Amino acid sequence: MKKQIYSIIAVAMAVTVWHAMPAFAAKIDVGGEVRARGYIVQSQDFTDDGDTNWLDVRARLTTHISQGMTTGVFQIDLLGNDTMEGAASNNGTLILGNATGTSYNLVGVRQAYLAVKFPNATLIGGRYEVKLGNGLVLNNTSDIIAVTAPIGPVNLLVGYLVLAEDDASIGGAHSAASSAADGAAFAVNAGLKNLADSGWDANLFIVSVHTNADPDEKLQVIGVTGDGKVGPANIKAEADFFTGDATSSVGFEGTNFILLGSLPVGPVGLNGGFLYATGQEAGAGADANVTHIDGDFRASNILIRDDFNNYEGISGLGDQGATGDLGLQAIKVAATLQTFKFAGMSHTPEIGLVWAQTSEDDADGDSDLGTELYVNTNCVHDENLSSNIGIAFLSAGDALVAGATDPEDQLKLEASLTFHF
Repeated sequence: MKKQIYSIIAVAMAVTVWHAMPAFAAKIDVGGEVRARGYIVQSQDFTDDGDTNWLDVRARLTTHISQGMTTGVFQIDLLGNDTMEGAASNNGTLILGNATGTSYNLVGVRQAYLAVKFPNATLIGGRYEVKLGNGLVLNNTSDIIAVTAPIGPVNLLVGYLVLAEDDASIGGAHSAASSAADGAAFAVNAGLKNLADSGWDANLFIVSVHTNADPDEKLQVIGVTGDGKVGPANIKAEADFFTGDATSSVGFEGTNFILLGSLPVGPVGLNGGFLYATGQEAGAGADANVTHIDGDFRASNILIRDDFNNYEGISGLGDQGATGDLGLQAIKVAATLQTFKFAGMSHTPEIGLVWAQTSEDDADGDSDLGTELYVNTNCVHDENLSSNIGIAFLSAGDALVAGATDPEDQLKLEASLTFHF
């Protein structure tokens, strides 16, 4: 009899829990990608003996957990690696061939934040991917506390970014470093869709950066972007202006400008662009130039490209070898051909030409970075699997190497396979 009573109670409890579960269950969405790439490069460093080749892989997993008004986002790189030659930070790419027959224990947290939706605003806190404009100034993850809210036609973000924190408590004790190296930034981003019913979207961002290392050091960035149509052409533009004080006697200055356009001509899509970033002027007492380009702007396979950046962008192309921060001027013209089917998959080829030079001459009086011709084809195998094959030739300019040595031209062949889920 007791067993029967216990069985009835157990069944009743199970039914109660079963009916209560939907009220307490969180919605969990998991996705990500696995990407493998291979490279063969002649004259990687623009010298005769600079040939190289390598394979790399990246696995990225993203989870959204939502319940009620709160969403938690976690993004990890399962093959993060900061030991490769030339790598400055963990970027989620593992160069294969580091060891044989051993397992990799490489996991890095790329994003981890909470987003809480209130009736008229959303509060964001944690490590969050921040992108300003087209990503020329900032497109990276940062510790942030921010509020986003629609105010009439404007989508407003106000945030506080922690750039460096050296006096935080570690294991219950403060670190040996003082707060002198702490850095933070206040950012305001205002976006406006369909400005005055013109079909143009506009965006304004203002960033103020300060550190404790030098009380005189303050940097302000003002950026303006516009995206829209001029006749049949799609246009994107951005201008960034840098001001402030590097020290009590030296200021910050610099300007970024980008203009991109695309135009359909029958089955072919023509596109082009112009990129300009100021360089460091020579001479004592000159203001400090701060227009290093970062983020996800990519225009070619060699000249305007960084294979190891999270978002395939460039970081101060003028800063090549001994040339210093000389800025960048680049022009691109390209054509995207009509997609066609072959071997059971769709192919979309693109052929492009890019010319680039530094904005300031180097110590040898050179500014030419070279002219690049590239051909890429993007292949779609199914809705989850895609690949890309690219080949590029760079007629290297004298500014790519220091001194009187003539640089060697570069030939680059690459292929990638990406599984999205």
